[in-house]
Amino acid sequence: MLSNSEHVEGTAKNNAGCCLNDHFLLLPIPVPPAPMLERAVGYQNERNARYLALWWEPCGDEVMVSDGYVSFTGHWPGYLAFIQHSRIYPQLVGLNLGSSEENADYHLVIDLVERKAYVAPNRDADRLLSSQWQTGERPALPELHSLADLEALLTTFMEMHSVSITQEELMQRLEEDRKAVQELMNWLNNQPA
Repeated sequence: MLSNSEHVEGTAKNNAGCCLNDHFLLLPIPVPPAPMLERAVGYQNERNARYLALWWEPCGDEVMVSDGYVSFTGHWPGYLAFIQHSRIYPQLVGLNLGSSEENADYHLVIDLVERKAYVAPNRDADRLLSSQWQTGERPALPELHSLADLEALLTTFMEMHSVSITQEELMQRLEEDRKAVQELMNWLNNQPA
């Protein structure tokens, strides 16, 4: 199943002290310069993550984007433009990165510094993503002792993250997303065969 990629030679330590080991397979695919791929999938690297994982989630039928600190549904047209591109897709054949009908067995892991792509089993990828953050960088989990505590937490979260957006701002964002995907496609199309 993983014959289209090569094993990462030896053990390479990342800047968080976790290892890329023989569970991580280096893919011979082009990874665009920063932040082209990130923008196309809707990720803003605000915390300077080293690693980012992408996969498809059947629940909601969406692409998932995770840096181990935050996970969210990303911009699916950018993800599909990348993985379905003729320079990328042949290297991913046989790797279950998820679909509308099936949970992913593997995550596509992007090294945002070296601009390399790996594939790894979900748990190994999640461990790597989580390990890139120092304990103090991770948000403290609130203590919930009752349903009222949960309700208060959700209310506070909604108040803090409530965003009002005009139709004009929405249209502008949609155009920015479209341009990001087009920029990714143009870059991929210009890579040597």
